[in-house]
Parts: sequence; structure tokens; C-alpha cells
Amino acid sequence: MKQKDMTINNPIFHMFTVAAHSVIETIDEIIHKGVTVKEIADMIKNHEYTRKISKTLLGVTFEFYSLKINNLSFHLEVRKGIIDHVLYLNIHTAEHVVLTYRSYEEGLKLDDQIKKEHLPEIVNDNKKRK
Repeated sequence: MKQKDMTINNPIFHMFTVAAHSVIETIDEIIHKGVTVKEIADMIKNHEYTRKISKTLLGVTFEFYSLKINNLSFHLEVRKGIIDHVLYLNIHTAEHVVLTYRSYEEGLKLDDQIKKEHLPEIVNDNKKRK
């Protein structure tokens, strides 16, 4: 019950669920409010409609989360341990990738605030046409 209450009152959750928001408006709000990859990952893990699959491979447990809110799909991969390690996060629509985080790549880090330079060119192009 506590997780459900946390999700409903979470401002990041609210950004993604406002029906009137287009994907571009949601992205603008994420950039403006300085949301981090970690905050989005936490929202995905704690959302009541998130589907989670756990797999243990060679003694290491991985959790795979998927969530769909309006026309946005979220995918999150986490390596479980004393401290969970976010390996991968992807947000996309049916047509375009909106944001991708990979822990092994240079650039976007878990605690970085998402900025327009972190977004794919197609998203920035659509924002210019708005």
C-alpha cells in the first residue's frame, strides 16, 4: 500500500500520466524540472502497473521492469545486490526512442539531470517544429 501512495504522490509519475500532455510537453517538463535518470528509474520500479521479471544468471540476480503510460513505454534493467545497480533504462513511443541510459556508456550518468543534449536528434527536431 505504501508503494501505491508513493507513486500517486510522486511528481515524476504525475508528469508522465497527465493525459493532456503530449510526449514533447512531458519531455519539456522533465528538462525544466531537472529530473534525473535515477528518479525515473525509481518511478518505474515503484509504479503499481509495472511488470517485473527476475532472473538469476550465474548467481547474479537481474530484474527487468516494463511499464506503459499513455503512449510512452519504459524498460528498466537492474542488477540486484546490496545496492541495486541500474544497468539500462529506455523510454520510447511506438515511433521513436525518447531517452536511453546505459550504465557502461560515457555521457549520461545516473544522477545527471536530463537535458536536451541527452535526447536523440529526432526528439529535438520534433521539439523545434512544435
